[in-house]
Amino acid sequence: MGWTKKAIDNLLLAFGKVSIMLVRMYMHLVYRPKAHFVDRSVQTNRLKTPCIVIANHTTIVDPPFILSVLRGKTAIVIAKDWFEKPGINWICRAANGVPCDRFNLDTEWALLAKKELKKGRSVVIFPEGKCREDGELNEFKSGFAFLARSTGVPVVCVGLDGVYSFGHRIHYVVDVPRRIERTKGVASSADLENHAAQLRERVKLLKAGALRHSVAGLPAPGTVYAVVPPVPEQSATGTEGAR
Repeated sequence: MGWTKKAIDNLLLAFGKVSIMLVRMYMHLVYRPKAHFVDRSVQTNRLKTPCIVIANHTTIVDPPFILSVLRGKTAIVIAKDWFEKPGINWICRAANGVPCDRFNLDTEWALLAKKELKKGRSVVIFPEGKCREDGELNEFKSGFAFLARSTGVPVVCVGLDGVYSFGHRIHYVVDVPRRIERTKGVASSADLENHAAQLRERVKLLKAGALRHSVAGLPAPGTVYAVVPPVPEQSATGTEGAR
């Protein structure tokens, strides 16, 4: 009966690919995405070379939305508990999902993500690890920084306005790619946490730019920020995560 299971898996995978195409059409028709670019050097959504894309996470609509507006080969880090749900596993696999256990120490996801990068796919990560709907950003987990530093692949920050209401045009801001390198004299874990905190501040500003539909006044990409600790969340729901 092995061939039957394989045939069903292949059928579900094909159905997932078709579903993703339909979701992309829906996102563009309903939300009419509008991109804003920080610099003239990044005036396209096409990911010509593999990179790590990070963004703020407001609702469960964020993952399909960002996969819909990006062009090029992509993979996405998805919470393992979502990945294992029988009803949606097929679409997670169709989206080249990388499962990540957000409740336990997990390093396997990074190995899987590296394989996706070697295949020429960019990897999408929501470093907050879960949704936050009150307008603030949770702390960024440093897993994406580890992945970027260990592979040399650049990070592209994206700020989403996160307002998925009927009739509202979604705006988002795309930053210039940047590489994460080891800081001399700083412990590895502390260095990763610092990079994560810096890019959290950057994404926070990009999100603000998306909400006001403008990148005017945005600090230069290389700006070093005074890190502001995340405001404790009152209530939030979880989806994707990367440790």
